[in-house]
Amino acid sequence: MKGKTRAGYIFIRVLEALHWLGAAVCIFMAVSLAVAPDWFFSLRGMSYEPEGEALYYQLVQYGFMGGLNMVATSLTGIDTGLQALMTAGEAVISVLGALTFRRIGEIIRMCHMGTPFQKPVADRVRQIGWLVMAVPLVTVTVSLLSYVLCWPGYSFQVDVSGVITGVIVLALSRIFAYGVKLEDDMEGLL
Repeated sequence: MKGKTRAGYIFIRVLEALHWLGAAVCIFMAVSLAVAPDWFFSLRGMSYEPEGEALYYQLVQYGFMGGLNMVATSLTGIDTGLQALMTAGEAVISVLGALTFRRIGEIIRMCHMGTPFQKPVADRVRQIGWLVMAVPLVTVTVSLLSYVLCWPGYSFQVDVSGVITGVIVLALSRIFAYGVKLEDDMEGLL
């Protein structure tokens, strides 16, 4: 690979590794919150009992957001179950991000060896589109579960305006697939 291509490939691989690390940390936090919240808060040096704080549990990644508004008082405390659920959602989104960056790295590697209009490249672009579309589904699912099943009575909001990104990437995959077809037709003519 040439200099800029190699640097871009290495950067993408670092982003993938950071997402895998983030997923592992989120899983550790979610399990710790669910199993031993007192131990988890002692690790972070936090008090387990709030004093009338307004809390906003929010799940935000790549322009997609889901969250709950609630007030934690000395009577209600911090809801560790809700925190565990939101952290588990973050872990799933981090895995989706890692898989997306892996596909981008594969595309860079494939395009370096030939034209971008190859069937495997079109397939990877399509996979990226579906992975990007999965992110708002995770935020909506986690927020809806939090609201309906566990913590009713709190305000619920989800912003899925970023879903347009997934639609655009899926459209690009169709353009790449058409480019593959055109290249195959050109080879047949020559």
